[in-house]
Amino acid sequence: EDELAFRHLLEEILVNWGYEIVIAQGGNEAWQALNSKDAPRLAILDWLMPGMNGVELCRKVRKELPEPYTYIILLTSQQRDEDLVTGMEAGADDYITKPLKTNELRVRLNAGRRMIELQNELAAHSSDLEAANRDLESFTYTVSNDLLKSLMSIGEYAKSIQDIYCSNLDEQCKSYSHQIYEKTKKLGQLIGVMHDFFRPTRSELHPEIFDLSQMAFKTAENLRTTKPERRVRFLITEGIKVNGDRNLMQAVLDNLLGNAWKHTGKREEAIIEFGVTEVEGKPVCFVRDNGTGFNMEHADKLFKPFQALPGTEEFRDVGIGLATVERIIRRHGGKVWAHGEPGKGASFFFTL
Repeated sequence: EDELAFRHLLEEILVNWGYEIVIAQGGNEAWQALNSKDAPRLAILDWLMPGMNGVELCRKVRKELPEPYTYIILLTSQQRDEDLVTGMEAGADDYITKPLKTNELRVRLNAGRRMIELQNELAAHSSDLEAANRDLESFTYTVSNDLLKSLMSIGEYAKSIQDIYCSNLDEQCKSYSHQIYEKTKKLGQLIGVMHDFFRPTRSELHPEIFDLSQMAFKTAENLRTTKPERRVRFLITEGIKVNGDRNLMQAVLDNLLGNAWKHTGKREEAIIEFGVTEVEGKPVCFVRDNGTGFNMEHADKLFKPFQALPGTEEFRDVGIGLATVERIIRRHGGKVWAHGEPGKGASFFFTL
């Protein structure tokens, strides 16, 4: 009777303060309400409830409902510091102790509302920023495509002048036309790289279940043809099936296996491995090599475009391969990370 009277009192207070309320009789019912389409953004959870208690529900909400954020206030008769710490560590944002103090409840609810309003503003700004980034990427992609076509034409004109009118040109004109051709060729390559960098985020995903191991075998064979004299042992686990965009995943393997091929170039017997392991019960694919490796202090630079790690100058290219991998994996809802040690090789992991 006391609990029923308390609930009615709390309901009356919240309604008088202008809140729309949803009442749940226990932890399981509260979870259904918080997991619904129009879920409340602010929740007062009793520590002791039938089914899941308030602490268990906090943990479940934080683990399974990261967005949109739910501000949780625990209602408890627990007074010990260690109990309150347990509740906050479980994911509660605030707490109110019984017996209920109306002014304290109002203050804590107002703090929760301000937090939710700030979260909404942040989400709106993030959405605007994402839209602006998409527009910028679209503009850059289009402009780079047009520039690439124009540069190719200029380069071909310069080459034609060299080939057709070579006998009629003095040495200075020959030099100028040759420089025009070489410069446009180099600039075209750089613009082509930029064009390729934005491509993975523009194309639609066409996910399908396919054998990534077979794709790795073919990629390895293609690498062998570039330097057949090299002694490289590929260790590829068979039967790794994934659900992803075949073309984009080919780009992932091209970059990761190609990166391993490049960084094992000085090994008399190079080893490049493609396989799958398990992390927290989920499958994780990896590419591992016994190449130059890298210092983990610089790992944060690996997946950023146009970055080169100290000590890798001899392998330096335009620096978008791993950044492209990160963008593709992120589009698949996964993540990518790496471990390495100088002189002992590197391992790249990704999930989908």
